[in-house]
Amino acid sequence: MPELDIILTFDYELPLGGIKKSYEHSLFSPSQKLINKANKLNVPLVFFADILSYDRFNELGIKEYTRRFKQQLQDAVLDGHDVQLHLHPHWLETQIKEKQFISSRKFSLSDFANDKNNNINDIIKQGIKSLNKICKEVDPNYKCNAFRAGGYSILKNSNEIFESLYNNGIRIDSSIAKGYKYYSDISQIDFSFKQKAPHWIIPLNGDLYNTDGSKKGILEVPISTKPKTLFEVPTFLKLKKYKYRQVENRGSIIHNEQKTKLINKIKNLATSRMLILDNHTYNTQQLMEIVDYNIKYYSKYDRLTLCLIGHPKSMGEYHLQMFEDFIIEMRRKFKDNIKFKKISDLKHI
Repeated sequence: MPELDIILTFDYELPLGGIKKSYEHSLFSPSQKLINKANKLNVPLVFFADILSYDRFNELGIKEYTRRFKQQLQDAVLDGHDVQLHLHPHWLETQIKEKQFISSRKFSLSDFANDKNNNINDIIKQGIKSLNKICKEVDPNYKCNAFRAGGYSILKNSNEIFESLYNNGIRIDSSIAKGYKYYSDISQIDFSFKQKAPHWIIPLNGDLYNTDGSKKGILEVPISTKPKTLFEVPTFLKLKKYKYRQVENRGSIIHNEQKTKLINKIKNLATSRMLILDNHTYNTQQLMEIVDYNIKYYSKYDRLTLCLIGHPKSMGEYHLQMFEDFIIEMRRKFKDNIKFKKISDLKHI
């Protein structure tokens, strides 16, 4: 049995297409409930904060959002949680009209590769600067050293992206989920590759699947996954059966799957299962099955880091209870073999 490090990561972001009621309802209230639950369980959270939303709202003078965003992240840092970089660069060109966001179609960092006004390096530098400014006010020793791409969109222009991340002090990435596939009108993600290691160094040439043992680069700590089996109940049936668990509507998405080609819709159906908390068709047993799969698959390793993901905007009472039950079950099953860590604590794996 390997020693287990568990990283509890959450993408701290608004519904990207617009909010239903208020910023408090869409992001801050569910995030606070999650923080309260984590404090009760004595586990650290990692918030990958969508900092460019803060910058854009700040630029437009929408203090209802920016004041609460800043205060909540600072309180999280003071409570011992981790805050790291999450970039949705479409905010740079998105228009905001009351509760609706008229989103730019430039969704990923790669869409800004040749942009004269906002290039990839400048966007990364801006995000780190803004996040450092917020967090260093309450913790002078805070350091932004980990990254997750918005929408996991890291496949295109990866050379430029990883070189820019490294040059700006980022040493850890958690954008990849093995076997995950998602296609929409603005996103094409396919992480179906044969990387045998549970975590690895991505060299500065941006080879995401590198296995050459490079020492200089960015440590990839992928979101933990399990391949989907042929015998699983189709997702649309589970969505209908467990609809009562679904969180209330807090806002709209910006992805449009209706325009996706049929072959890509089929690929979406075959995606791996993430170790994710905001899927209301999951239960604690299924989360544990993903953990057990990874332990068995990587059995030759003495130490294993598993990464869970969630989105507070998509979490309700059912998901919070599943979170608590998962923590309790992990501690019961693995006892002294398990440690819950911040991602920034990972120096060498």
